[in-house]
Amino acid sequence: MTIRLAMAFLISLFLSGCALPSMDGGTGTLFTDTAERERALKIADISVQSGNYLAAIDIYHKLLQKNQFDTDVLYALGSTYLKAGAGEEAVSVFETLEELSPEDIRPRLGLGRAQLSLYRPEAAALYFASAAELEAENIEALGGLAIAKDMAGAHGAARDLYHRALAVAPEDTALRNNLALSYLMAGEYEAAVDALSDLAFAPQSTAAIRQNLAMAYGLKGDREAAARIARIDLDAATVENNLKFYGLLRRMQDKDLLRRYLLRSAPDGVAGS
Repeated sequence: MTIRLAMAFLISLFLSGCALPSMDGGTGTLFTDTAERERALKIADISVQSGNYLAAIDIYHKLLQKNQFDTDVLYALGSTYLKAGAGEEAVSVFETLEELSPEDIRPRLGLGRAQLSLYRPEAAALYFASAAELEAENIEALGGLAIAKDMAGAHGAARDLYHRALAVAPEDTALRNNLALSYLMAGEYEAAVDALSDLAFAPQSTAAIRQNLAMAYGLKGDREAAARIARIDLDAATVENNLKFYGLLRRMQDKDLLRRYLLRSAPDGVAGS
């Protein structure tokens, strides 16, 4: 059964309307001063935003050939590897960054996100907890640690962490969405529906959040409500496939499968559909 909910990335080496600098014979003079470095970083950022991760990764590597201790470039490289789905490569980069800047919170957060992407909740929890020791109210550290707890099935502990983070940033959409999914993973469908309903039609809502609400209704057993919400963003055939999938999950009652499905996009923000 094919469920068309996750975003597919098409990696290309070409930018629409933006020519990348040559990575061949002329690279010797490309990064010779600060202005050229900033220009290269802007092009890399455009590449990332366009989904051209290979182009950005190539630029970051060229920059690091000029200065292997450039911590900002290392962080950008690790983050881009994560976006491209290369978790192990991201781990290697963030470990190098941690060696260079042991008191910098970024490599700890990056390593936590990378371990989540590899579905290693225990390792991720260690890094996020370490980051929280540096900054007790860091939202990414608390939210990441909560995701790690949810991934391990410790939903009560996860919710405590979400509430701590929301005390700092009460309007954070990703935190509120992931808290709702924590209820869903624990089988508390009514609480999940209530929490997601508050988000699904807010101005800052997204299709992913609305489809999370549709799933909550589906797992609750309210097929009609699930279909009504799903049709806001999806065509009839996809809605029907998704309803069948929700029904299968409901019958299987496989909480580990449900966690893996819901948390597959967690490292980069809003979890779920």
